Amino acid sequence: MSLYEDAMSLAVQLPQHQREHLAQALGLKLAPRATLPMAMNAPDRSKTDPAAWRASETGHAVLDVNRTSAPVDPNLVGVEALRGLFAHKNFAPDESLAPDTLSSLPLGSPVVLHTSAVIALALDLEITRTFWEKPPVEIRIATATYLKLLELCADESERSRVRAFVQPFAVLSLGPMASTKAAQLMLENPAPGLSALDALIAATAIAHEIPLVTRDAAPFANIEELSVATLP
Repeated sequence: MSLYEDAMSLAVQLPQHQREHLAQALGLKLAPRATLPMAMNAPDRSKTDPAAWRASETGHAVLDVNRTSAPVDPNLVGVEALRGLFAHKNFAPDESLAPDTLSSLPLGSPVVLHTSAVIALALDLEITRTFWEKPPVEIRIATATYLKLLELCADESERSRVRAFVQPFAVLSLGPMASTKAAQLMLENPAPGLSALDALIAATAIAHEIPLVTRDAAPFANIEELSVATLP
């Protein structure tokens, strides 16, 4: 692995101000302040541009979500692209699974957002609407969650909106460390309800050393090295 790959692997785990220092040390340009409505409501996220990592084509830290000929909806980007996308689907009735412990994290903390919280946006659930209107954390998406969203899509139009949704976020690659950890989690005393998808997402958070934010903490109860915060 090159020095650049090592640096990018480290950068994706760091808080914002430390990433800025690393970018300056490497002579990288900082991204311009985001102009998306979602980002304007969120904490200041001036940081090394994830597109720079994608452009290196290393595939180590951040997934290149644009390496496909599939179109992206030009009219919707970010949160609004996914909001209500699956509202017509016959999901089980939603229940409040956990208290809100997200406030225990420092403002602007980088986190891996579990599929349950992303699906809540796709269903446009009232209970998570405040979170999505002004996220208090820096959202990152596991590759496993991105793939699950694509799996749930019924057609090309829905897949286009999912791709548009992930554009502002770093989609974290499932590297060798996370892959090995996911298998370990499934083999060693998994909590009831820990699915293969959950293991991959948890392992991604562990590999990048950042918390996991979920609407149901129960499947992750036996994972000591994982920091978990919950949304209702």
